Amino acid sequence: MIDIHNHILPGLDDGSAHIDISEYYIERLIEAHVESVVFTPHFKKGFYENTKEKILISYNNVNDLIKKKGYAIETFCAAEVYLVGSQAVADIQENAFMINGSRYILVENSMNGFTFDFYENLYKLVKLGFKPILAHPERYLEIIKRPELAEDLMHRDIYLQINTGSLLGVMGKEIKNVAWELLDRGCAHFLGSDCHCKSGSYNFSIAVEQIRKEHGNDRAELLTKEFPRKMINNENIPHFYINRNIQPKKKNMLQKMFNL
Repeated sequence: MIDIHNHILPGLDDGSAHIDISEYYIERLIEAHVESVVFTPHFKKGFYENTKEKILISYNNVNDLIKKKGYAIETFCAAEVYLVGSQAVADIQENAFMINGSRYILVENSMNGFTFDFYENLYKLVKLGFKPILAHPERYLEIIKRPELAEDLMHRDIYLQINTGSLLGVMGKEIKNVAWELLDRGCAHFLGSDCHCKSGSYNFSIAVEQIRKEHGNDRAELLTKEFPRKMINNENIPHFYINRNIQPKKKNMLQKMFNL
């Protein structure tokens, strides 16, 4: 399996603070049968201004540790870019934040409401030939209110990555319900742990087993092996890959009042 989103590289963001912590979580990845990992530290202006060079120093230190310990895991590095501001696209180009030198790039936005330039920046990326992957769509306020907006993003050539913790209810029942609804609709191309090295646990394999129970082994393999490998190899991935027409779940009266 391949985890395409986490914050395990040390000393870069709000994830791992020290290489010893990173080592602990790398051991947890291996125990969970994760064979490949894409490290994605935050890049956010004014908060985590991690240049390509800074990320590579941390990445090389971790790879040296992996080699020294003889850990059997394949690694790649990129970034999770906070896609806000007129400079965001230029920062991606300047720092080559793409995954394994591909055209795929992991991005995020404000959880409390998409910023005014969000769609414009996505459009710029797609026009330049990039393949944006939106991290954890189930956590954005607009998509929580209207899960069908995830499909609209797919029509705009955006891929979607769901957090394993969301599927397990770590972020609450509402986000859990949205995450499963997106998965039901086929509005998910990748899984990521989004591990911030705080809880002491790593839930990737548990969430994958739940997907196997709900949607079968083929879907689990698609999201954790086939699509991620195509991404790493810079191969094309279909935005729409299932034919099922799943209707949105009916909202209760409290949810309708919240939307109003």
